[in-house]
Amino acid sequence: MAHHGVKPALKTIKGGLSGVPALPASVPDCMREEWQTVAIDLRDRKLLTQACLGALESYVVALWSCREATKAIEKHGLLVSSAHGMLKSNPASALLTKSQVIVARLAAELGITPASRSRDGMGAEKPDAEDDDLGL
Repeated sequence: MAHHGVKPALKTIKGGLSGVPALPASVPDCMREEWQTVAIDLRDRKLLTQACLGALESYVVALWSCREATKAIEKHGLLVSSAHGMLKSNPASALLTKSQVIVARLAAELGITPASRSRDGMGAEKPDAEDDDLGL
C-alpha cells in the first residue's frame, strides 16, 4: 500500500550519536566512503541515532547493489543469451530496478535528497538572527 501526502518532518534528537559508527560487516569495504559521508551528514544534522543505523546500512548496501548491477549490464549488455540460445533480459536489470527503488526510498527517509532536505526539520538548523549576516 502506497502512502501519499506530506511526510512528517524529522526532528533533531537529543542524545543522538556524536561519532560515526564503524562500517558494519555486511557493507562491502568499497562503500566505506559513502557510509562515512552519509553518517557524518546525519550526525551533523543531529539525526544519527542507533535506531537509524539499520536504514543507513540498507541504503548503502542497496547503493552498492545498484553499482554492481550497472557493472554487470555494462559487461554483458541489457540482453543475454539463455541456456537455449534465446535472448532474454539481463537479470541484473531487475536487480538494478529494485535497488534503485530502495535507494530512492531510503535516501528520502534519511533526508539526503534535495527534495527531502527542503522539508522542515531535514536540513541544517537555521542560524539565529544575530548570526545571519544578511538579515534573512
